[in-house]
Amino acid sequence: MRSRVGLVERNGHLHTDGLKNFIGHEVKVLIKEWPVQSYSDVLIYLIDYIVHSGAIIRNEQTIAYHSWLLKFVLDSESEIHLYEVRGDGEGFVEGVDYALKVVYEQIKVCEKFNATPRFPTFSQMIAISDGVYEGMPIEGVRYPSPEHMTGWWLSTNLYDVDRSVKPVHYFHIAFKRPDLLKYLALPFGYRFRENQKQAMGVWFDSTIEQMIMT
Repeated sequence: MRSRVGLVERNGHLHTDGLKNFIGHEVKVLIKEWPVQSYSDVLIYLIDYIVHSGAIIRNEQTIAYHSWLLKFVLDSESEIHLYEVRGDGEGFVEGVDYALKVVYEQIKVCEKFNATPRFPTFSQMIAISDGVYEGMPIEGVRYPSPEHMTGWWLSTNLYDVDRSVKPVHYFHIAFKRPDLLKYLALPFGYRFRENQKQAMGVWFDSTIEQMIMT
């Protein structure tokens, strides 16, 4: 099905060519600092989702690109622009460059440890202790969890299982602790330590592997 939808570079954007037959509009993404192939990857990801799911795309609709959030914005020429949520969470801007940065860094960490990425989404939850939002050094561990949870537990020296652990949406961590984002696609069973200035280590916990197998 994807072969019926092409990509065309024009006027500083990469456009779909043929997606209009499925959703009534073409989609375009602003080309900035990344190679054109990176923007192509984003559009192909969206084309596959739209075509295979039969999704109906509406103006201002949001959609996940792996672990980041994009938005479709319809212009006066009936073309859909891709926007992304800003790294600080203060609204959306045209383009996908920050999304590409986040996803690329997550993939890079996973590749370093021969792990298959398991991307969190904005709607999923993370368990955190006191001190996480305040920028304290972190220890993270990812447990097998229900779909509404990422499985990540992030704790600091203020961790108290009875009092200080609370669930928050992934996007709160994404906006308040962007230094942690690169670790959060590591799959179940992985742990990391991070002091915000220097990575202290990433490793796989075999005891969690036993939980996964059971």
